[in-house]
Amino acid sequence: MMAGMGKRHRQRQAASTHRALAGASSHRSDTGRAAGVTADGRYDPRAVLDELIAAGVRQSIGTARDGDPVLAHVIGRVRDVGRDDLIDDIVAQHLVPLLGPVWERGWSPVDLVHAIDHRVDAGVAAVVATAVLADPGLQRADRPDAWSDQLDQVRRRRRRSSEADEIAQLVKRFEVARLLARLPNVVPVVVPPSQWRAAAAAGPVRERQPGESVDPKMLERVRALLAKAESTTFDAEAEALMSKAQELMAKYAIDVAMVAAAAADVRSLAAGVQARRLHIDDPYAPQKAQLLGAVAAANGGHVVWHEGWGFATAIGFPVELELTEITYTSLLVQMTRAMAHAGAGGGRTRSASFRRAFVLSYAQRVGERLDEARRRAGEAADAEYGGALVPVQAARQAAVRERVDEWFPNTTSMRTRSVDAGGWYAGRAAAETAQLEPGLGQIR
Repeated sequence: MMAGMGKRHRQRQAASTHRALAGASSHRSDTGRAAGVTADGRYDPRAVLDELIAAGVRQSIGTARDGDPVLAHVIGRVRDVGRDDLIDDIVAQHLVPLLGPVWERGWSPVDLVHAIDHRVDAGVAAVVATAVLADPGLQRADRPDAWSDQLDQVRRRRRRSSEADEIAQLVKRFEVARLLARLPNVVPVVVPPSQWRAAAAAGPVRERQPGESVDPKMLERVRALLAKAESTTFDAEAEALMSKAQELMAKYAIDVAMVAAAAADVRSLAAGVQARRLHIDDPYAPQKAQLLGAVAAANGGHVVWHEGWGFATAIGFPVELELTEITYTSLLVQMTRAMAHAGAGGGRTRSASFRRAFVLSYAQRVGERLDEARRRAGEAADAEYGGALVPVQAARQAAVRERVDEWFPNTTSMRTRSVDAGGWYAGRAAAETAQLEPGLGQIR
């Protein structure tokens, strides 16, 4: 808000701002009244803001760049009008028409809000969340349950920014319009709205391979054990709980793979491979993604990190994906605690370079431990299944690779720059004592 400007002067200036946007917006309503003026001649700030913001969004998704004079003029006039309580709601209203193509490019509501939070900030993500919840295209009667769950998550996560709504924040709100219009395609993890009707007509999706679905009762037992293991302060108790959870998951995972293999048509095995999105928060998100990749690889899956968007896509069979997510989540908790402990001494151990190295080293050593566990699990399973396990593993890995090559033909390996030596050795030491979660290294 401009300092020293009286309320009446502000309103007179704001009521005339639409006239400064020559060619950018309409100046009169269908009844001939000036925009922003009600039938009885009262000034209507919402109408003025609506016109200004609409012009700004159009300019942003067109050719506007930083320093564009028309967009800069719009931003200045919006600030003159003020009414911060209206700005975000009106911006959200003008973002809604941009969302339909976003869903068809493979994005889900939760992915979108998380990515905007990661790439821009929480305040702009809250505006986008408001737009998502107001999207009429997502209110159809044939909306799948997965999308209802997505919207519920967006509703729970939505939060307003506590920052003052200064010009820089308003610039970001127009920039996000340009961002939405230019989002890249991603592999969908939920059915796009254009396919809802066909999916509903096809009826409930049947399992492509017998036994590939994850038993929710078994998972609940495992999660309960993990919760107890993470909450106890006694190392012996935690280790016993983790061992029991791993025993349950290991036997289940191998049995699932063998049952599925017995009934599967190997030629269509890749049809059972799925994608799952996992959101990774800063700080050190790329390094945490490497920990996720190590866990996924040990469970026969693959991970693609989407640089700049704050999420990764894990590719694998349903059981593998469930194991990967549960394992990664627990290891991340353990790693964060270990890193905080390592930094308790202060100084260099609290630096960003130390902590990046810590996470990378932790991920590498965990990967090595998972590979060791994988070999041991294979040897134990041979006693029950004999030589049948090796070709099953090979076929499932080939199916995952087929899907990865189809969905991500242009990926490159993540490169690790030079790292802090102290952080590297501290991370490796922490990984040595990490409790390996259920399913780590199990053969599929």
